[in-house]
Amino acid sequence: MPLIIDVNNLLHVTGVLPAEIAGPNEQEMADLILQSRFRDEAICFVCDGPARGRQRADIGSIVFHYAGTGVTADSVIAQMVEDCTAPRRMTVVSGDRAILKHAKRRRCPTISCEEFLELLSRDYAKRTRSKRKSNSHADRSTIDPLTQSQIDAWKKYFGLDDATKLESLSRAARDGPAHKKPHDRRTPRRLD
Repeated sequence: MPLIIDVNNLLHVTGVLPAEIAGPNEQEMADLILQSRFRDEAICFVCDGPARGRQRADIGSIVFHYAGTGVTADSVIAQMVEDCTAPRRMTVVSGDRAILKHAKRRRCPTISCEEFLELLSRDYAKRTRSKRKSNSHADRSTIDPLTQSQIDAWKKYFGLDDATKLESLSRAARDGPAHKKPHDRRTPRRLD
């Protein structure tokens, strides 16, 4: 389902994305979308103003469309919605109520900018969690197991190679101060 995104409205929403990805520019937003559940969709970024000095080349399945001078992105989106022959198959992402209302009249599915960013935020969180999990598994698997000679050296270092030392350590662990009842600090000790 093609997505028509009012980029300027989307980029100016605050407080939804996590801090590490908050405040993206057009290209960073495109990268974030291409790593989300929307990566396989045909996407049109509709931006206000001319293309001078801005992203011109398409990124993946994202096409950049600049309104130009004297025309707003809202009017371009409204025209795209009006010209669409299958409006129920085109989703409009905007924060502009008039655009969303016009799209709904034409029976286009709509998503507010806040809802869209919330979906992107969830996808980002899920991706980073799975990346952390895979990295922690990879870190553990790259550690080589100890050889028998290394194990013997550590046993000798800690005195675990002698049976009498092991028995005394075991007895100390059983009878040590951790198993004795501590002094109750609520009652003061007698000073004699």
